[in-house]
Amino acid sequence: MMLLFAVATMAAAVRALAENDPVERTFTEPRAEVERAVTAAKASSSGKLPALEGFVGQTQRPVERYEKAYYQCIFQVLPSASGEVSVRVTAKITAWYDDPDKQRSGYEVLPSNGRLENDALDRVEEILEGPDAVSANTEKPATRKYNLSLGPVIPHAAPPGSANGDPKASQPAPIKITSAPLNEEEIQQLRKKRVAAEKRVQQLHNALQNLQELYESQTRPTDLVAVKKTGTSVFAHPDESGKPLFVATAKDQFEMVEIRGDWIHVNISGQSRGWIRKAQLEFPDDASATKGIGSQPLAKSAELFRVSREETSTFPGNWEPLRGKSVKLYSVQPVQSSVAETQAREKRDFARELFERAWGEQSTSESPVAGVVVIFDSADGGQASATLASLKLWNEKKISEATFWQSCSLDPPETFSATGKKQ
Repeated sequence: MMLLFAVATMAAAVRALAENDPVERTFTEPRAEVERAVTAAKASSSGKLPALEGFVGQTQRPVERYEKAYYQCIFQVLPSASGEVSVRVTAKITAWYDDPDKQRSGYEVLPSNGRLENDALDRVEEILEGPDAVSANTEKPATRKYNLSLGPVIPHAAPPGSANGDPKASQPAPIKITSAPLNEEEIQQLRKKRVAAEKRVQQLHNALQNLQELYESQTRPTDLVAVKKTGTSVFAHPDESGKPLFVATAKDQFEMVEIRGDWIHVNISGQSRGWIRKAQLEFPDDASATKGIGSQPLAKSAELFRVSREETSTFPGNWEPLRGKSVKLYSVQPVQSSVAETQAREKRDFARELFERAWGEQSTSESPVAGVVVIFDSADGGQASATLASLKLWNEKKISEATFWQSCSLDPPETFSATGKKQ
């Protein structure tokens, strides 16, 4: 209960801060005529705003995240002791704030910069000066007075003998303490400045729209991931028990190399790579579900094969580049035991993924192995072997993929649909 009260109190405080000062203008016409003009102006003093730029004052949050903006002008007609009539206008602007955290989204009251209020008062003035204005006075002053600074409103003392039981007569009339009124020349100068400022705002708004369109038309990479929070650890291996390579900062972006369970393999700089927990990263356009190694989808091969054993051992063969040397060995089995044979292209795609995975680990290892071996434990079998040196050249793009496969040992070659050297 106390939490709800605190939230309500905070919300009320925010709304109170968002309230803006009203704008007031003084007219010399009779009060009844001014009230009729105000009633007519109300019909066009509320509705949906096409944009917030140019209408709101300084906001605490980015203006571009607001949408569904609406406004409503509230009028007050206040008589003064001098016989003039003041019209006070307050604009209430509300908009939906789209927070990245959807639980924090909601409608908010925004401060007005005074444009809506002055537009409303201009309409009142135009109605009073128009042919439909009904006035008992045939003479109008040459210059109109405008009250552009609001002073305190103090109650006007009731005249003696007014306490006759009439509630309206007993209500005090407010007295407005104002600065000296402006003449017509000064008003015209202010209007010119206002028109110039609005023109500048429109130019900036158009420039912003052009930049936004240019930004949206550009091709965005889909293999970048961003760190959610400052202090996220980047490890050399997918294991939190090891010492982190470094600590990343919020919004740091990395190129995604592969996905392994709850871990993401990322490219740090050049050939330097590391591992970050998937839960600590943000993925653009659901890249975590579709990204494959080398920007090629691997969903099909990943559904057909799985790594049954992973170990470091002596090379199991007579291929001269790796004979008698320590290698990273992957034993692979079909996901479905009923699958008797698989396509050569599917095997090569899965072998490519494991080669990339092993290179990411060995490139940062203090004691790397001499090569990588992928053994397919299935009815049609197959073994693909590559030296770490050829993997390095391939990942550094110093040799093409075709040249890389030619440097590998593919046994038998037709199993992987590539030209290779048989052991």
